Amino acid sequence: MKISASILAADQNNIINNLNDKKDLFDYVHIDIGDNIFCPTYGISKYNVYKLVNETTYKLDIHLMIDEYPVLLENLFKENNNIVRASHHVESNSINEFISIMKKQDNIDTGFGILSSSDLNILRPFLESKNVATDYILLLCVNPGFSYQDPVISPSQRVLEFKNLYPNYQGQIMVDGGVSNKMLNELNDLGVNVSVQGGAIFG
Repeated sequence: MKISASILAADQNNIINNLNDKKDLFDYVHIDIGDNIFCPTYGISKYNVYKLVNETTYKLDIHLMIDEYPVLLENLFKENNNIVRASHHVESNSINEFISIMKKQDNIDTGFGILSSSDLNILRPFLESKNVATDYILLLCVNPGFSYQDPVISPSQRVLEFKNLYPNYQGQIMVDGGVSNKMLNELNDLGVNVSVQGGAIFG
């Protein structure tokens, strides 16, 4: 199982040094981009996003928590960079725009996120569509937008619910929210491919 380090939990004025200090603890850098509408935060600043793209070689994992699709990401996708995966929430108004843009991205894995409060059945149209490439599902287990939260739902429970509902799903599973180090073995045993950790790395 891979680990993606959520930089919402890092010192926003010292992100790169924080990452360099913890580089042996993660495989990806998880970047939350919010709009203060879909979720009550703007996530990581544009300045820090561009800094991570232009000044580091870390593999970047973009997580969109927005209603309107950001020009920021379109601009990033036009460049050769270190973004290797990007997810957007199926509850968002701009999910179809995300799908359209991701169809053009050969080197970036496409993920669909779902809020902890949402019925997992809303993923079905995306998982069963022949026109949508689903590389991974992101199961959010906390309220979106802030670090150092306790899970709203147990990550293991959410994974089990997903696997019971979609037993034939062949893509990757990513969990995000309240994942402590003591949960990692169980999540790995359940077949989780990527766990997002914030406080467990930077706290």
